[in-house]
Amino acid sequence: MTRLTLPLRIATVLLSFCSTTRCISAFHSVPTPNSPLIIQPRNIHRHVKVEKKTMHSLPLHTSSGPSSSALAAFPTPNFATVGAGVAQFYKASPLIAGFLTASTKAALADSTAQYRDVSTTKFDVKRNLSMALYSGLVLGISCEIMYNTIFPRLFGMEQGVVRALKMTLFDGFFNAPFLWLPPAYIVKALVYRYSKRDAIKKYITDVKTNGLLKKYWSLWLPMSMINFCFVPAHFRVTFAASVSFFWMIILSIVANNGD
Repeated sequence: MTRLTLPLRIATVLLSFCSTTRCISAFHSVPTPNSPLIIQPRNIHRHVKVEKKTMHSLPLHTSSGPSSSALAAFPTPNFATVGAGVAQFYKASPLIAGFLTASTKAALADSTAQYRDVSTTKFDVKRNLSMALYSGLVLGISCEIMYNTIFPRLFGMEQGVVRALKMTLFDGFFNAPFLWLPPAYIVKALVYRYSKRDAIKKYITDVKTNGLLKKYWSLWLPMSMINFCFVPAHFRVTFAASVSFFWMIILSIVANNGD
């Protein structure tokens, strides 16, 4: 019995050794193209590629929701284009642009003056209309003709400080007392339907008693110098309208004082 079991044990050890060697050689041998060891990785890569293609083909959903599409419907304003359009309008239609700018500014300025005037208990529509008409006709139209048509003929086209100083002095000491300020009183007389002689008397009284011209010169002499030196010709009325917003508040209070 002992003699039989010993060969069996040896045979079992040999069989186990051969099977182990075969397994190791299977892992270390170079696989053939038809080997299942090479087919399995190919299938894996193929599935990965298909999944990647599927992921790329799916539509992307962002978290912005429908608000992003609604915002995209509104075009972004191009401020350079808007500015160029405004400049072109002021160049092509200077009288209309000047009238609209100056009259709108005067209506707002007079509304502010009436709000600040403690003696005014009710908004005066006629007063507001007279100041808007005066500013639109005188500042918007007359200043446009004076600054960009008459001044170039009187003082030439060459830019410089001397030319700007001449225009400033002429505008302040001739245009203001004889052309710019009296129409404010005359237009008011037309709107309120009283005589133009009374309007001129009121203007002379304000010049002598209330210091109307001194107030005008203190503001407009330096502002006109800046206007004629640095502001382009087609924007001079706009610049004057911007400054005159504060002047119209003063003029509205002085011209309507005592009414």
